[in-house]
Amino acid sequence: MIPPDPTLLCVHPHPDDESIACGGVLAKAADQGLRTVVVTCTGGEAGENLAGIDLGDEDLVAHRRRELAEALTVLNVAGRYLLGYRDSGMVGDPGNDHPDSFHGVDVEVAATELATILRTERPDVVVSDDADGTYGHPDHIKSHHVTVRAVQLAADPTAALAGEPWQVAKHYAHTLATGRILAVHQRLRAAGLPSPFGEDDIDDAADLPFGSPDELVTTEVDVRPWLERKRAAMAAHRSQISEDSFFLNTPPELDDALFGTEQFVLLSGQPGPVDASGREPDLFAGLPTAAGVSSGGFGAGSSAPPVDAASFKAALGSFVTGVTVMTTFADDAPHGMTANAVASLSLEPPLVLVSVARTAEMASRVKLGGVFALSILARDQRRLSDRFAESGREFGHEEFNGVAWEPVVTGAPVLDGAAAYVDCRVRELVDGGDHVIVVGEVVAAQATDAEPLAYHRGRYGGFLPAPDADDT
Repeated sequence: MIPPDPTLLCVHPHPDDESIACGGVLAKAADQGLRTVVVTCTGGEAGENLAGIDLGDEDLVAHRRRELAEALTVLNVAGRYLLGYRDSGMVGDPGNDHPDSFHGVDVEVAATELATILRTERPDVVVSDDADGTYGHPDHIKSHHVTVRAVQLAADPTAALAGEPWQVAKHYAHTLATGRILAVHQRLRAAGLPSPFGEDDIDDAADLPFGSPDELVTTEVDVRPWLERKRAAMAAHRSQISEDSFFLNTPPELDDALFGTEQFVLLSGQPGPVDASGREPDLFAGLPTAAGVSSGGFGAGSSAPPVDAASFKAALGSFVTGVTVMTTFADDAPHGMTANAVASLSLEPPLVLVSVARTAEMASRVKLGGVFALSILARDQRRLSDRFAESGREFGHEEFNGVAWEPVVTGAPVLDGAAAYVDCRVRELVDGGDHVIVVGEVVAAQATDAEPLAYHRGRYGGFLPAPDADDT
């Protein structure tokens, strides 16, 4: 039985990623009495014995597995899982196409495995890579997409998974702020020391090879009291991080700048209280971390816990909605998704809003394109709803193969046969927690006599008029 302690779960592609990216927060959480869990997606098969150590009769993968176990012991990590996929190697490496590579596995398959772990461990906070995979490694990118989907599946009461549904309260991506990277790089170059961020002088953060813009970093955790533990965990990966490695030999005056804090971007969930820097000081900010005690003040003085996702979805699922396909046109290609979190916002000027998950492809496409259309589906268009809701589908022109559509004013596709449509220019993008509220100004609209498709408690239907008051 997994103890019901507040839990931090970190998902990483390879052995050593957990110590480099999250060693400080893992050690801190463990020392605070929280449960910590690490999920490692691959065995690092495409890696090399970078430090040139003597492996004896042991192969590198087996050795790296032992290194991982030692590092997790140093960090006092309680729960340890291996997904068992093969390291895919860097972009373009032949390992990308290996049949067992993590890069090649279907997102839904790996996410289902991870979601089962989430339901077992029931973590309050999950940490993974960002959408860019930190530095573009295929396994880091896949780790992001798999974790995002797993968090969704774990909370879905209709998902075919073992265990009770579980809503992760906060999902973060670990990152480094570009301002921090630039300052450290310049200090290393000025001191005549090698920099992990490149050999050239860099004056503009936009020229850095990776990192998140400062304004996107939501959380910065001071891990200086746990820095030696973090370093010891990194040193446990001795085949990858040698004794003379940059990670273990930074000048003392740069320790704080390089490793004294760990930074994150909140991908989903409600942000907690911030400190003077404008950032959360802890991953659990705003969440209860012990009975009757809250981190950062969330829920302080209240005995009522936040409503769980399953209850929230069940309540809102009782609200009958129509079904639309939201479409946009960006980068010379169309994109669509099924949407029913749609509402009329204003008559003068005519405005509509659509709620789009931050992790959805549409969130970035509609921001780039600046336009969208809503095709309100007719009752006989259920297949279009299913098509544009399907996960793992092709994006771009292939997404619309066999679908009849035409542009009206903005260029966003309007689907043939729809009961109605509105064509819009994006007026505003508003923060909506784990969603983006897209506000559109309507530039064209038309309705037909077709009966609309309806959706209620996970089922499609139509409209049946209620009896008059005199008939009841």
